[in-house]
Amino acid sequence: MMKMIVFIFTAIVFFLAAHLNAQQSIFNRLENIEPIREEENEILNDWQNFYFSKEDCGCVYADEFFISIKSSTPGSKNLMISLQGGGACWPGFIQCKPSVTDEDVQVSIFATELAERLKSDWNQVVIPYCDGSIYLGDNENDYNNDGNIDHVHRGLNNSVAALNLVKNKFPEVNRLFVTGCSAGGYGTIIQSRILKYLYPDASIYILNESGPGLLNPDPEFWKMIDSSYNLSQLMPENCNDCEGQLIYWYEEILKDPTVKIGLYSSYEDQVIGQAFLNLPPEDYKELLLKTSGDLASRYPGQFKRYFVNGNTHYIAERNIEVNDVKYWDWILSIINDDANWKDVLE
Repeated sequence: MMKMIVFIFTAIVFFLAAHLNAQQSIFNRLENIEPIREEENEILNDWQNFYFSKEDCGCVYADEFFISIKSSTPGSKNLMISLQGGGACWPGFIQCKPSVTDEDVQVSIFATELAERLKSDWNQVVIPYCDGSIYLGDNENDYNNDGNIDHVHRGLNNSVAALNLVKNKFPEVNRLFVTGCSAGGYGTIIQSRILKYLYPDASIYILNESGPGLLNPDPEFWKMIDSSYNLSQLMPENCNDCEGQLIYWYEEILKDPTVKIGLYSSYEDQVIGQAFLNLPPEDYKELLLKTSGDLASRYPGQFKRYFVNGNTHYIAERNIEVNDVKYWDWILSIINDDANWKDVLE
């Protein structure tokens, strides 16, 4: 029996390696990007900002990009990465956070609250958001059609550069917790794939809050987003569902049994569903349940949902309780590999 388990696990590792190698050339193209300077964060003690050259990384209007790291526990092999939210931009829709500041690192407050509830010590990283392309873009665009580039999407550069630096700072990691809200939730889709490439032996736990990877199902919407961000180069191979819905991109890493993904959302999220995707509330709910249900049924021990009634976007209170399950307990169940972790659908 043990030999059979080892054989199956080895087969899964080789399968994942083959699929991850499909994007290896893209990651390799960007792996030599290094920060140009380091400064203490002016808002939070013990956090260091690492700035990258504007030629390599940057925000949607070409402003400077940085990530922030808190190495609070030398020798710890636990690492927590928080991805900031902040909208998105595409032709005819300009609603993206344009720059990063020291205050953005305060998104780590959630990570700090979580760290206090964990049994072990975790080093922490915050990746601010400003690329306008949900951490995925690799393109320059003229959205106002005046003949000049007005939006530079460097989400892919920012993501790879940030995580390569993380790998350099923390070369040995056994457990990775990645969390993001809104655009940061969407960002976990590419960040988790890069992390699995960089840390193939680590267990990865993902908490996606209100960034479920959904797009308007109209094929024309996908064509527009794809051409704006240049997404096709990153699409997982042999995934029939991946063109049109980014949530299915998770399936590539879910083939690794050490990966767990928790998705929080309200059923009728008015920001994602109506403001960004222009979907009626009932259509958004149907799409959310259909796509997430597909993954939950295919990977019942690895993909779970915590869905609440209403149309809220950001979760303001993590002490909520649905179906006798407290949200904080549900989060900890992911990270602690709790056998009682389950779907919670209000």
